[in-house]
Amino acid sequence: MRYLLDYKQFWEENEKCFQPFTTKKPRVPVKLPFDDHFLLEDMQVESTLRYFQDREYRLEMNRLCNDKMEKAIGIRHFHEKEDMVLQPNRFEVIMGAHWEFSEGGTPWLESTVEDIEDVKKLIARAEKLDMYKEAFPEGWFEEKERVEKQTGIKLDYGERGHRGPCTMATSILGTENTCIFIMDEPDVMNAFYEVLSEKMVEYHKALLKATNSELKPGYWITDDNSYLFPPAAYEELCSQFLKRVFEEFAPAENDYRYQHSDSPMGHLMPILYDLGVNNTNFGPTIHPLEIRKAMPKAVIHGQMPPFVLRNGTPEEIIEIVKRDIDAVGGDGGLVETTAGSLAAGTPYENIQAYLWAVNEYGRY
Repeated sequence: MRYLLDYKQFWEENEKCFQPFTTKKPRVPVKLPFDDHFLLEDMQVESTLRYFQDREYRLEMNRLCNDKMEKAIGIRHFHEKEDMVLQPNRFEVIMGAHWEFSEGGTPWLESTVEDIEDVKKLIARAEKLDMYKEAFPEGWFEEKERVEKQTGIKLDYGERGHRGPCTMATSILGTENTCIFIMDEPDVMNAFYEVLSEKMVEYHKALLKATNSELKPGYWITDDNSYLFPPAAYEELCSQFLKRVFEEFAPAENDYRYQHSDSPMGHLMPILYDLGVNNTNFGPTIHPLEIRKAMPKAVIHGQMPPFVLRNGTPEEIIEIVKRDIDAVGGDGGLVETTAGSLAAGTPYENIQAYLWAVNEYGRY
């Protein structure tokens, strides 16, 4: 059996399905979180270094991948025209991390911290940073003006979000260091998170000011490494970060507050609920009923295991869709998507079966 749909109709209908906690919509909505890992595998690019460092090559690969995707499932996901050649400086790099590039992989952030004295120096340096000066590389404002004049479109940074406090710590301080320091150096780590929170707010405000953007209330975080933190440490250290950014950028109770973590971090769900997180995308080891029990007011984005979608049969994929919808779809608070990332190498045929199952079993 081929699980094909009228994809133009499917995606047009999908746009009408995202109202949370109501069944007055056609069906459960779908999100497909494609990323560069998927593209690199799908296109079998000759060089990942070239993809990330050669703009024209990257755009060509994006266009070719979009051609395949559109033919298979009716959408074009990847940017085909990057107007801004220069991007704002990465927050973690401003705070002391640096980019690493290697053939065969995607860029990642690496720490230079060796011991707790380095952390103290990092904190002292960060406290003095002027984020409006640090956020933009040389020539950025001229590039912004050129692009806006050329396209007639104003650059808008009104929507706010970033990687979360756990993952940023592992990038800036190092993963092993972070785990050791939260146990052995709680006072220093508290000071680190105080400055991290304030500088993150300053960074976002700098982007808003530089583009004269109006804040669109809401905030998202992606925090894969949150599983490393036990509840007490998370509540002591990371909660202050989330409280600060929510207070500034998502102050109302019903403002969008989203957390993604494709790790087994169910032990943190009660804390996240108390912080007002109202949209979740958690790892595949967490059953949707567990999330609904711990976070009854949160829209659940999930819980299709990425490797079931990549490696499973259509029947196995369909069973997971039915499980999720039967478990938590009835209250209108479900968005069907992968529990974490969409794994590289996922066949389009499996994605077709996934979309078919939602269309078949997710109707209200």
